[in-house]
Amino acid sequence: MRKKIIALLLLFIGFFTFNLSVSADSTTFHAQIDDQAQLLTSQAASLEKEATSLANSIKASVYVVTTDTNTEKPSLFSRNYLAEKIGAGNNGIVMLIDMNQRETYLWATGNMQYYMTSSRINTALDDIQPELTAQNYDLAVNIFFDKTKAAVDAGISGRKYSVNPETGDITFYHSFQMLNVLVALFVALLLAGLFAWNIYRRYEMKDANSSVRYNLSKYGRLKLTQQQDILVNRFVTTRHIPRNNNSGGGGMSGGGGSGGGRSF
Repeated sequence: MRKKIIALLLLFIGFFTFNLSVSADSTTFHAQIDDQAQLLTSQAASLEKEATSLANSIKASVYVVTTDTNTEKPSLFSRNYLAEKIGAGNNGIVMLIDMNQRETYLWATGNMQYYMTSSRINTALDDIQPELTAQNYDLAVNIFFDKTKAAVDAGISGRKYSVNPETGDITFYHSFQMLNVLVALFVALLLAGLFAWNIYRRYEMKDANSSVRYNLSKYGRLKLTQQQDILVNRFVTTRHIPRNNNSGGGGMSGGGGSGGGRSF
């Protein structure tokens, strides 16, 4: 019996340790410079180190992808790319440099969609676009890193929240101003008073819409008639709906996010 108890304790400890390791892996953030268009060849290694440092700092995965073969809309490409890397709705941000369509696009999900608002993305693009036009691609990526870090450091304006230091997940707190509470209380009391006053007037028969009680058993009459419906004909319409056997996928990834792009 004692050996069984010890074995169960060891099993419990092992299971608990396994759960801790899985939880730790789930909060690992990734970074990658995916230079498909060969724009950052000489700087790719150093940029990826910066991206890794940034990812650990902001608690979100960071990606930069360049391409000269993409034919999708840059916004759709960015959404799908980030979703395939980290899953839809998880903490992450990607910068796309599309040389085929001469457009750059930023897309953020998870905690980053609250930091990288539309106005902050536009501000970042204001500085990124000229460097891309001048073919200073590595400098444009560095600006992207700096603007992303600055957005996280600036926080989320106008809202009360807390950030999990391990996962980066954001919890928002709802607060009510005293004026709003007083107005809501006044409206509730006013509606309740009007309802009670209306009932009182009807009960005292002082309302023009009020009516006396009608003696249905004394003054009412009930007349029943027999009616028979005959089914003349019946029509049934059938339609064959073919099954879609196409196994191909595609389309916009699920989950919310924040994004914006600019031509260069």
